[in-house]
Amino acid sequence: MSKKNKSPKVETQSPKATSETVITTPSSTSKNTILTIIAFAVVVLLGFSGGFSNQFVDWDDHVYVVENILVTHPSGHWLEAWQSHVASNYHPLTMWSLMLNAVMSGAESARAFIITNTFIHFLNVILVWLLALKLLESYETGERQKKFIAILTALLFAIHPMRVESVIWVSERKDVLYVFFLLLGSLQYFKYVDKGQKVIHLIFAFLLYLASCLSKGQAVIFPLVLFLFDYWRNREFSIKVFVEKIPFFVVSVVFGLIAINIQGGGNLGGMIHPIAATGVAFKPEDISYFKTITYAGYGFMMYWVHLVTPIGLRSMYMYEDPTLFHSEYYLGLVVMLGILGWGIFNIKRNKLIAFGIGFFTVTIILVLQILQVGGAIMADRYTYLPYIGLFFMLAVGISKLIENPKIQQAVWAVCIVWLGILLVITRKQVGTWQNSGTLFSRRIELAPEKDERAYSAAGQYYGAKENNLDLAIAYSEKAIQLGYKIDVTPLGNLASAYERKGDYPKAIEYLTKAIQQFPSADTYLNRGNMYLNAQMPDKALPDLEKALTMPENKRIGVNYGSLATAQLNTNRTEEALKNFNIAIDQYGSQNPEHFYNRGVTHHKLGHWEAAIIDIKRCLQLKPDHPQATQALSLLGVKK
Repeated sequence: MSKKNKSPKVETQSPKATSETVITTPSSTSKNTILTIIAFAVVVLLGFSGGFSNQFVDWDDHVYVVENILVTHPSGHWLEAWQSHVASNYHPLTMWSLMLNAVMSGAESARAFIITNTFIHFLNVILVWLLALKLLESYETGERQKKFIAILTALLFAIHPMRVESVIWVSERKDVLYVFFLLLGSLQYFKYVDKGQKVIHLIFAFLLYLASCLSKGQAVIFPLVLFLFDYWRNREFSIKVFVEKIPFFVVSVVFGLIAINIQGGGNLGGMIHPIAATGVAFKPEDISYFKTITYAGYGFMMYWVHLVTPIGLRSMYMYEDPTLFHSEYYLGLVVMLGILGWGIFNIKRNKLIAFGIGFFTVTIILVLQILQVGGAIMADRYTYLPYIGLFFMLAVGISKLIENPKIQQAVWAVCIVWLGILLVITRKQVGTWQNSGTLFSRRIELAPEKDERAYSAAGQYYGAKENNLDLAIAYSEKAIQLGYKIDVTPLGNLASAYERKGDYPKAIEYLTKAIQQFPSADTYLNRGNMYLNAQMPDKALPDLEKALTMPENKRIGVNYGSLATAQLNTNRTEEALKNFNIAIDQYGSQNPEHFYNRGVTHHKLGHWEAAIIDIKRCLQLKPDHPQATQALSLLGVKK
């Protein structure tokens, strides 16, 4: 340890107690530990309990929970969680945790999932506290300062606004879970290093690391973190130190290859199949390698800025036009190189600075978009683990300032006010995730002329959930104006809104544009159904027949039922009955309209008993179905 790391030594020659002398007993230590944990629980609840009534948001939550058969129907799918990937990510332990949530509380409400995320975050706060105490065992400062540093590190981790995305967003269960296992693995590794290097502790650390990788791929950086722990503990970098980490690196390589294969659209030789979402992970347009480095520098810089001033946080930080000059990106590159140089310069001069910067850099490097994946230049959730190194470094720095009696009160005041401000911002940010409307409206507010995806999602939410058709139309039109070309969502939003306004020609016009841009089974089926709703069954027939011939038709049962309805209304009764039978008997349709229309078809063909059975089944599924009630009355049958 260099001299620059040392605090002024405490005078111990006098038998009188000094300010650093702390007399403790096992019972008082236990009591203090319990009180500290209770304090952490209170702080976490103050920060995040406002989100317990939040809803699922239409940003990956439908992929992870709402439309994910593993979670909505977990029984019989536990093994499949290990044979599938979700949203191009292989994390079976994360899926198991979501499935367990569904078993205990159902998958209809986000409440239980958010509470579970928050509870895991609370456990992580305790683990960060314990990790800080473990790090401080080899740091020369007083016992009281060590307790202060550990608690402040954990408090910053607990309530910093950059935690919100990882904790409140249901889909980010993988964040809190992988860090939980990684922190446990870190503590086991310190047991290995500090207690005679017993192999059992290294094995436990390895198993916890494996669990972390099975929760989120970002965990693959852990072997490098272990080298940082060795550096902090002044271990000699011998052959043994490298050999003991070979199994960790093997796991990193394996999970790295899995991630590359899946995100490139592969299926690992047929061993892993997609659930709920398919395709290649989105990447921005091709840009030069130098531009990519400037993006990484900008993200690196802004993470440091948001550490101290977490203002203007958003769920999507968009790339700017790569063809234009952006001075902030070049500034970011300079700042990143400067901070990295500062860390390297202090490797032998100030271990605290080198360790803090090293921990942040090693754990953030995979998501700095040097290898471009996704449409965001940075994300709050990426800092969930990396900020621990900066929180620790910051807490030590604050503790040193407090030791100076001339500024002690001022430092305490600033620290308390800053923590209070962080808590207020966190609570506000939690509210941003209340539902899809609040989430995407905030994105629109922060980037009104850039974020076409936010406009599209907001249009869908306000039309489907709030029945605000005018706002749905305005947002969807703005998404198209800004160049939305990912899928047909804004066109579908417009078609749905105009249908509910009773303007079928306008709705059909937008669905025709959808077919022109993205011809698929879905787009043809949607326009076919719109023609049916507009009482134009003859025009519906070609679209519904076309949809059945197209690959990847995920709504075949619906398709056959709609086709049969069109055939019934164009007097192709025999064909209609055949296709109603396919929709109901083969594909298990439980649509009451299909049963009612098959009942009408049976009636037209003189199948009286079959007609009555189907119409009764329709009323079981929808007791207030007016046509079915009237039909039974006309047939002389009681409901």
